[in-house]
Amino acid sequence: MAGWTITPLVYGAIEVKKEQITTGLDVGLAVKVPYLGFYLTNGRRKVLCDTGINAKYIVDGKAWAGMPAEGGERHVLDALAHVGVVPDEIDMVLYSHLHNDHAGNSHLFEKAVHVFQDAEWKELLDPLPSMMIRGDFDQSLIPMLKDMNRQRVAGDVEILEGLKLIQTPGHTAGSQCLLVDTRDGVYLLAGDTVHVAPIAYPRMTRWLQMDGSVLEITPAPGHWGPAVPSSLVYDHYAWYRSIYRIHALVREPKHLIPGHEPSVVGRTFG
Repeated sequence: MAGWTITPLVYGAIEVKKEQITTGLDVGLAVKVPYLGFYLTNGRRKVLCDTGINAKYIVDGKAWAGMPAEGGERHVLDALAHVGVVPDEIDMVLYSHLHNDHAGNSHLFEKAVHVFQDAEWKELLDPLPSMMIRGDFDQSLIPMLKDMNRQRVAGDVEILEGLKLIQTPGHTAGSQCLLVDTRDGVYLLAGDTVHVAPIAYPRMTRWLQMDGSVLEITPAPGHWGPAVPSSLVYDHYAWYRSIYRIHALVREPKHLIPGHEPSVVGRTFG
């Protein structure tokens, strides 16, 4: 066992309608979900997964489509300070994908190695028109990442002992999950392949929120299958293959950590 620990970092939050993240369920229900990063350490290495949303994507307290939100560089620095780390101490930044709310503060980590899938880099260079509607990709990242110490990977790779990247396309072509070997077993950081737990576990009826309250939610009908896609899946065939793979790898629901899951806030894993 490599003995990594996982500490979720809250980089801000956004209020969305639940039907946007579990398509068609609980229409009109507003839920607040965090922008998350994850601090990983084995006592020697200091690794970060995702860097949060850039403040330029939040105008007058609202993100895309007028959704109330907060986030930006200050939130990232405060979250790191809460675990006693400054940006220059981070050895490596792993990206679940390169959307603006996951790679928006890469500039803070000039001394780190930045790791992402080759397919994700190519999608950043040439996004589909549908991706431009929401401004998913911030193309100002391109020259910045070119100047940084970066590593493109293709497919599955053990990037460090006890940290394995697996490519899970669907939300983006180069989405990847991270398998983390801890003393409590192997956890899977799902990024936006699984935004929140009710996507991967569609029969859920109760959902723990950031403030500790429990929200009663509608389970998906059985014929909907093993997962409920969000409205932000660009390739459904690839996404379902990724979901099948995640379900095969994660034996216990507690070992799946989605990319915007409110119930993980304030906890440490491993």
